[in-house]
Amino acid sequence: MATEKLTKSYLHVPRKEPFIGMSVGQQLYQMAHKYADKEMYVFYVDKERITFKQMKDQSQKFASSLIAKGYKKGDTIAVWGANHSEWLVALFATMQLGMLLVPLRLEFPEATIVALLNKLKCKGLILTRSPSNILDRVYEIFPELMDTSNDGFHSERFPGMEFFIISGTVPGHLSLRKCVYSYDEFMTFGSEADMDNVNKICMSIDMDEPCSVVFTSGSTGMPKATAISSHALLNDRKNIGFRLEEESLQYDLESARFGEAITFSGGAGYIGLIAPLTVGLTTVVLFPEFNAETMAKSLQDERVTMGFFFIHHIHDLLNLPNLSDYDFSSLDIVNIGGSVIPFEMRRKLENICKYVVPSYGMTEVMLTHLSHPNDPEEKLKAGALYPIGGTETKIVNDNGFIVPVNTIGELHIRTYSAFLYYVGEEKKTREMKDGNGWIHSGDLGVMDEDGYIQICGRKKDLIIKQALNLAPAELEKRLYQHPRVQAAVVIGLPDSRVGEEICACLRVDKENVPSEEEIRQFCNGKVHELLVPKYILFVDEIPTSGSGKFSRQKLIEMAMEKFPIV
Repeated sequence: MATEKLTKSYLHVPRKEPFIGMSVGQQLYQMAHKYADKEMYVFYVDKERITFKQMKDQSQKFASSLIAKGYKKGDTIAVWGANHSEWLVALFATMQLGMLLVPLRLEFPEATIVALLNKLKCKGLILTRSPSNILDRVYEIFPELMDTSNDGFHSERFPGMEFFIISGTVPGHLSLRKCVYSYDEFMTFGSEADMDNVNKICMSIDMDEPCSVVFTSGSTGMPKATAISSHALLNDRKNIGFRLEEESLQYDLESARFGEAITFSGGAGYIGLIAPLTVGLTTVVLFPEFNAETMAKSLQDERVTMGFFFIHHIHDLLNLPNLSDYDFSSLDIVNIGGSVIPFEMRRKLENICKYVVPSYGMTEVMLTHLSHPNDPEEKLKAGALYPIGGTETKIVNDNGFIVPVNTIGELHIRTYSAFLYYVGEEKKTREMKDGNGWIHSGDLGVMDEDGYIQICGRKKDLIIKQALNLAPAELEKRLYQHPRVQAAVVIGLPDSRVGEEICACLRVDKENVPSEEEIRQFCNGKVHELLVPKYILFVDEIPTSGSGKFSRQKLIEMAMEKFPIV
């Protein structure tokens, strides 16, 4: 909490924690020496346990094979598939060489995959062992692979593509191709001299060089490839759990077992992925693809102490009919990201874990604001968050001027964890990060006199009805209070008379579905009168973007198909 009451919406919170001044590869070497035989990753479904030293050795081996095949610093290769150990081996291998690994999301359509592979000039593609249809999708994009010839890869659509690495069994016709390798085969190509070169290259990489590419959600268009430095990635992930500057609550992060439930290819997935390198904890990868029953079993069996989840993970977990059969006594901290957690859901979650820690972040700045178990009750109920140490926060109006406290405006952030640039997108980079280093989040927020902020929704998501700007979050908070509403997203639909009309998209209790009129009456008098929804769309599932957040764009498309828009 700010030491003095604020009058304008600006706050800088000093950072007490020292920075890590290494590249990711150099940090891996150091942590592998310090924690050699300690488990770094546990892949619960795959029944794999990998120590710090084993990850260092395997990734060095993969990197040496890349060198043997002629690949070098600055080259780009892609990985596609679910959460498995080969994904991480490839990531750390490229980080040691100054190469960039492009994490393609499984949700990306063919046109997006084609565009991104060419835009980022990818020379190779690594496929993980799942999902089961991954090869079928590859054939659709690369029909040239069906050729039975044994020469290299040649494609007019992909002039820079040279090789493919396939985890697991390689189909017979592909095994004949010189451009296709099994994962195990590829690991054998490097020599001792190549291994020496891996070490030399790794030690020469600067902490401020780009080490990773993460895609934005792409919910409003083509995803942007966000370049992130080692310095940003490592030091941001030291903030795992609580705000480290808070001395009122200490937690042994070194002994923690972190539950990873989010795809590696999303920015949030990097939390559990990188956390072992920053504090020495063990990350338990709960599953390749989300399943609430498997999540519960893995949390119990691996004695997970903390984790980062999205709301739909928590909702499905809490609604397991046999939830009481599981032992969650080890679970201390649950970080929640992606959207504001309803207070009622938070209270239910506190029945199975000690501390619930809502958080705020975005691909371009990673994690910047958190709740804290010792925050005042009124802050917790309001969903208010406080900046992490080393972060500057301000709320500005449309002209870029800081507004008084308790005034809605756009959230701007300046922090050590800011992204470097969007690859090949200079104009969009300048739009997101101004000349003074402020990230223009596009999120609407309010800062109170104590420096806490409440996120009120996306600036682009504002619904303009009868010339008034209406924030969907106000109605969403009310809808979540309905006992039979399980998930709620509010969107605006075009209307020739008022500009946009309100549509509430709801997932509800299927055994006791509320009527549309009941929903409207529940909102009357509790939200702005213009926010009471004209349209109500009941859905079995709220669609999500590739990053795991609710997709308003997909909901708009669904609603416009159902309702007669005038």
